[in-house]
Amino acid sequence: KQVVFLALDPYTQFYIKKIPSYKRSPLRAVPLDKALDKLDTLSKRDVTGNAAIEYLRKLLSDMNDDDAKVLECVIQKDLDCGVQESTANKIWKDLVPTFPCMLASGYDEKLIEKVQFPAFVQLKMDGMRFNAIVDANTKTVEYRSRNGKEVAVNNNLLDDAFLQMAKNIGMANVVFDGELVVVDEMGKLLDRKTGNGILNKAVKGTISDDERSQVRATIWDVIPTQYFRQGKCDVDYETRLGTVVTAVDNLGGNLNHLVSVVETTIADSLYKAQKLFETYHAAGQEGIILKTRDGIWEDKRAKHQIKFKGELECDLLCVDWEEGTGKNKGKLGALVLTSSDGKINVSVGTGLTDEMRSELTPKKVKGKIVTVKYNARISSKNKGEDSLFLPVFLEIREDKTVADSSKKIK
Repeated sequence: KQVVFLALDPYTQFYIKKIPSYKRSPLRAVPLDKALDKLDTLSKRDVTGNAAIEYLRKLLSDMNDDDAKVLECVIQKDLDCGVQESTANKIWKDLVPTFPCMLASGYDEKLIEKVQFPAFVQLKMDGMRFNAIVDANTKTVEYRSRNGKEVAVNNNLLDDAFLQMAKNIGMANVVFDGELVVVDEMGKLLDRKTGNGILNKAVKGTISDDERSQVRATIWDVIPTQYFRQGKCDVDYETRLGTVVTAVDNLGGNLNHLVSVVETTIADSLYKAQKLFETYHAAGQEGIILKTRDGIWEDKRAKHQIKFKGELECDLLCVDWEEGTGKNKGKLGALVLTSSDGKINVSVGTGLTDEMRSELTPKKVKGKIVTVKYNARISSKNKGEDSLFLPVFLEIREDKTVADSSKKIK
């Protein structure tokens, strides 16, 4: 139970991404329960940097092989057996808290009818959803993905930007909500697959110094940490967005290129919102989010924020790996994917590059969430199951652990 909690709890972090090399000591054998207790030193940051790495190295050296492997899983926040918080909480009720995240609803005529105009229209970003959790008292910034995983950006300038933003709005403990993106050497936004590939390295802890210097943040919301953890903030969105603008507009000259406010327009009608969507889509953008001015922040799928997208996408769980044929013999041919309730099943090979086919082994993909683009949901030959028409692989989502259900997939 302690192993599962420490590995899955989004609020317990150990701040070490790469397990150091170690050699088992024949003189000692620290039992697993004692070793888990000793992780407090890392989670509370009593030791940091190289001292933390040496602390973990010694601890692993003093354990037997099997227990050391379990501790590695805990440190990496990945049990490597397909168990996520939903499963854990079915066994031990409310053992693992879920990381708060407000999501937009899909386009729905009934929801559109309830929107009070004028409303905000914001560009739908194409990067990695994240939260910057700022503690001005300790002068620390933690970057988390939408499921609470640490995103090891490790960029001191970006930290300085968020600390300055918190100071600009007079909040010591605050959470900024937005999306991380990656730019090239000229400051031009990289395409989704390339940019998110780099950001996935930050989740895994393998991002290089050059790559981390290319990371930028686009922000659209701000929530006091207290209310973020409670899962609800009653301040209306117009006020929250104004606070974001104040925070970013007052950044110093050497920091203002690192963080921006999401592109926002006020639409006085649904017609204007639709025209803005068409303009963005024609320019190659993914779509827009329509947001009411009075919407509160909640840890749920909000009915007052609605997505307009040009192509259908969904997130599915990889349950198997199919070998290719011909030149791909012995390599990945297709990923076998399913919805969270098992009612949609599909094999996806289109969109995989030759490099991916060589690198992606069954161990690397099984249990991962995969984003797929498709044209339509279609009936399958198997009764009670559906499939997807013309599915195309987009990316492996290191920042997600739960697939979409069939009810969400259109």
